[in-house]
Amino acid sequence: MALGSTSPPLCPIHQVPLEIAYRGKKIFPEFPHITVEGLPMRYCPKCLALGKESAQELDAHKTNAFVSKLNALLAKSEFSEHLGKPHITVRFNPVKATLEIPASPTASPATDSGISARLETFLPKKPLYSLDRLILSDETMQRILHALALLEQQKLIYETWNLQSIDRDGKKVALNFYGEPGTGKTLAAEAIANYLGRDILMISYAELESKYVGETPKNIKAAFQKARQSGAVLFFDEADSILGKRLTRVTQATDHSVNLTRSTTLMELDRFDGIVIFASNLVQNYDSAFLRRMIAHIEFPLPNAEQRLKIWKAHLPPQLPIQPNINFQTLVDASEGASGGDIKNAVLLSASYAATKPKGKQMICEEDFIKAITSILDGKRKVTELHNQ
Repeated sequence: MALGSTSPPLCPIHQVPLEIAYRGKKIFPEFPHITVEGLPMRYCPKCLALGKESAQELDAHKTNAFVSKLNALLAKSEFSEHLGKPHITVRFNPVKATLEIPASPTASPATDSGISARLETFLPKKPLYSLDRLILSDETMQRILHALALLEQQKLIYETWNLQSIDRDGKKVALNFYGEPGTGKTLAAEAIANYLGRDILMISYAELESKYVGETPKNIKAAFQKARQSGAVLFFDEADSILGKRLTRVTQATDHSVNLTRSTTLMELDRFDGIVIFASNLVQNYDSAFLRRMIAHIEFPLPNAEQRLKIWKAHLPPQLPIQPNINFQTLVDASEGASGGDIKNAVLLSASYAATKPKGKQMICEEDFIKAITSILDGKRKVTELHNQ
């Protein structure tokens, strides 16, 4: 429908006319040097008031055609070593974009706050774990130690041996931890920070994600800046949410937001001169551009029988009332396929069983441990089966 139509389309949810605002921002994965702003978008004012993004771009085909021609012009131009290819931001309708951006009555406080207020939401902490607390496979531990050697010997490697001449990223170290939930990725990140004598800034996707378009990239910038200021090891959990493959078919504002988030992460990672660790159990979803920037990819597999025995024993403090002569081999066999996190949860669940027993009989027996770990593993299998249906 043309912009000048007297009968604008209706919101399918609220049945109110969609309004036009010149607030769209668009990036192009295939044309990384070009960004456009001030695009005309149709949106539902009631959806916006509820914090739901429903905007759709108008004249997308014309925008795409213009950007394609602009990119062709860039490709034909020659740039010297000192005058590199520029990043071009095209502002369509700059006056209207300034005057007509609608404000949501339920806008997030972070939307209107400055960077200093946003930085205060990210708080580095002292790491709780050390390397000697990790129960991992020999291969995983060796790869962690090799990464630590690179961190410890940066002066020798980059300056004395002049490898800074081939590594333009300088002393930045990006590590990728991948494996099933509960296999020790977060603990290992804390142990690395502890070993290096640094705080750790732990970021989950829930802290970054925002239902307001444009907020997540700002939070990502703030997280990197906070780590830069504090010298903390930066740790991103659920990293596949921000490192996923960029969308090539971009049709709605939410698609633009996803691509903007991932491009922002990529740019911040390139600028960062510190230690960043990404962790995920969905590493297959990573964009290849991020994989190339990580110096080590370290797998955290499920623990074998020997490791499960150590994990069981590591989670039983002396104060815990346990029936004497527990057969730990039985627990090891019952926990096949379990992660370290599963075993920890089984101990907690077993303690809850004991706590409900009559006073004087509040003791964890072998059957409690078996019942707890079996319940946890059965629950995981059922959820996995439902997910795969």
